[in-house]
Amino acid sequence: MSILWMTFPDAMREIAKEENVYLIDLNALSKTLFEAMGPEAAKKAFVYYPANSYPNQATALADDTHFNTYGAYELAKCVVKSIVDENLSLKKYISKNYKNFNPNKPDDIEKFHWPESIFMETLKPDGN
Repeated sequence: MSILWMTFPDAMREIAKEENVYLIDLNALSKTLFEAMGPEAAKKAFVYYPANSYPNQATALADDTHFNTYGAYELAKCVVKSIVDENLSLKKYISKNYKNFNPNKPDDIEKFHWPESIFMETLKPDGN
């Protein structure tokens, strides 16, 4: 099959297979995760903040590309899940306290707390 006619996720899977390398399929895991959240709740995993949520932020932020700390945490849990489920050699670095994560049942955003960095700024990096 020609990679030129595949979707990016399919091409990624095909190349991993051809190269005989491990694949953490975040495309599939994140699809499950965000579908479980639903369209409106999934926005809480991205940079969606009303104007003046942060100092010097005069306009609302609505960014479907970049994760906030909650979204990054949930995706990191998907990565760890894949490492454990696929029994990858990296598994030896996973804490013995790890509790299995189910992307069909994301953590409750209302119970999630991550202290913001004192170095946080609202300016997006170049390239966005």
